[in-house]
Amino acid sequence: MTDTPQPPPPVEPQDAPPSELDERTRNRLIRAAVHVFDRKGYAAASVREIVEAAGVAKPALYYHFGSKEGMLLAILQEGAREFEAAVERAVNRPGSARDRVLALAEDLYGLFAKNVPVVRVSHSVFHGPANTAPMFDFTRFDRSLVGGLKQIVEAGQAAGELRPALPEDVAMAVFGVIGASVARQLHPELEPVGVETLRRVIDLVFEGVLRERRNKE
Repeated sequence: MTDTPQPPPPVEPQDAPPSELDERTRNRLIRAAVHVFDRKGYAAASVREIVEAAGVAKPALYYHFGSKEGMLLAILQEGAREFEAAVERAVNRPGSARDRVLALAEDLYGLFAKNVPVVRVSHSVFHGPANTAPMFDFTRFDRSLVGGLKQIVEAGQAAGELRPALPEDVAMAVFGVIGASVARQLHPELEPVGVETLRRVIDLVFEGVLRERRNKE
């Protein structure tokens, strides 16, 4: 009687030796997993479907991610890192508070537009039934964006550009605008707001907090 073959033990992604071939395989698995999770939902997706879509064998998935759960966490973590990097760029860039917020909004809009399937997967996991997916700290997106916007607003107030107001309130107003623009990208039946509309709406927010209103041409 022969033993049933078992998959190799899970190996954390960072333990894999760096090589171009490994990176290509890992990226193929990520793209395939996003496609399958987006099409079927995380809970209904199987490892077999993911590796078939990627054109690799199961051991490759276990080698790079350890499990289906590890794949999802890698996708979410990569998305969170890109999101946080965009916020950090806006906080550290020169310019007025308005310019920095507009740059952040456009950066995030482009990031979401480029990764709509990933955003849909994230939303489906966040809003899905409990205990059907591995735990992930989705609050890091909120902390990053609201915290970064608050820093920008406080700097604008310190420079005399913005009138006194609770930075958290201004941050939440801009947060709502960005969130609404993202939500419209996730639903094919809704027309995306577009970058120009996003800029106009954020300008409306800032017209309410500027110390002096701009002279209109």
